[in-house]
Amino acid sequence: RQQLINEITASLRAVASNIPVLSSATRTDKIYEIFILSCVVRALNSLGAQLEARDSNDNSTSNLIFRLGPGLIYNPASAPGFIYLNYQGREYELQNSIRVLGYSNVLHELDVCIISRDEAVNCRRNAIDPKQGSVKLLLECKFYGATLPLHLGREYLGLGREFRLRIKTIVSNRTSEEIHSLVTKHKDTENFSISPANPNNVDMFMQWLANELRQVL
Repeated sequence: RQQLINEITASLRAVASNIPVLSSATRTDKIYEIFILSCVVRALNSLGAQLEARDSNDNSTSNLIFRLGPGLIYNPASAPGFIYLNYQGREYELQNSIRVLGYSNVLHELDVCIISRDEAVNCRRNAIDPKQGSVKLLLECKFYGATLPLHLGREYLGLGREFRLRIKTIVSNRTSEEIHSLVTKHKDTENFSISPANPNNVDMFMQWLANELRQVL
């Protein structure tokens, strides 16, 4: 747990001077989600992207605050902040635990995602939910103390059918041969053993992210 917090602090200090304060009451799975988001930040930094912390009013801020539960992009109470992203003149937002409309027009919580800036601004202005076509990256994060249950793989595949984009993966601190077989058989991706305890895997994960993001942003 403390390793996760230390990695988050180190990765996000360049985006905001006041990094998230994660108390003992914060669930470890939410800390893991923010850790995975910090990996995305590091991958984007390696591409030379411009990153900036924003608050719920879309203003620059030195206080980086994340959701600790599912929220709506247009509701300040559940949309405390996000990371603004500019890559080669194209604008996006890096969000966590946000509800987005899938292909079936049903809302789904996305643990970590990148959505187009125009869509995000329009949704905040008109109090509507982002649509799946605006999503450029989708990361489903699972932190478990033991073996991953197979139903998580099934749920991820269902989510993947709702979001038809190139960069989507299930990320976990654990491995599962069953989920690996299930996910890869359906030509989807998984990234297992991603935690500070496995720095080589984290490095490979960030290299994968950077390569994929270079193709779609």
